[in-house]
Amino acid sequence: MRERPIDVIFLKLLLAVSLAGLGIIALVMARTEARPLPLRIAPPPDFELRLSEDGQAFEMAGQVDFGLTEALRRKVAAHPEVRRLTLDSRGGYIAEARGVVTVLRAHGIATHVERHCASACALIFAGGEARTLAPEAQIGLHGYSIGRDRHFGLIDPEVEMQRDLAIYRAQGLEESFVLRLASLPQAPMWYPDRAELFAARMITAP
Repeated sequence: MRERPIDVIFLKLLLAVSLAGLGIIALVMARTEARPLPLRIAPPPDFELRLSEDGQAFEMAGQVDFGLTEALRRKVAAHPEVRRLTLDSRGGYIAEARGVVTVLRAHGIATHVERHCASACALIFAGGEARTLAPEAQIGLHGYSIGRDRHFGLIDPEVEMQRDLAIYRAQGLEESFVLRLASLPQAPMWYPDRAELFAARMITAP
């Protein structure tokens, strides 16, 4: 009788052990209750957008957050007679601010600040058909200056800045003012006085 090579016997033994292991794993998995992955619920938008008590304006307060553009579109559709947006915000997402500007320009809506409007909010303010400030209100502006050691993947801060400067120019602001915005650092925030804002046509009434 011819003897089988020992390596063939070893391979068959290894195959048998492997198949037995897979069977055990399959049995354990079949008896294990499948647990669904926990749902990640996005936090609610951090802003409030409402119709004023007298029905003459939309009032936005809080962060320039995702969903603001769509919320404003719905408000405009429900109240097409309203032509004013009052702002009170320290800023937020610049992409959302650009979206709000498109709504303002499409419907000829004016902007007004009672207290404070800075960063991305300032871009929204600039998008108004007319732009006014309450006596104690402030507009805060800052630049896109970013150190060369900072990396943002596909986002180019220079390109983003030019997009926003184009909005300021399209709204008729003085070029000298726009160029100053281009040279501002990220911090500290610049708060131009009322005379500067009026001379630059950032506000349209003294």
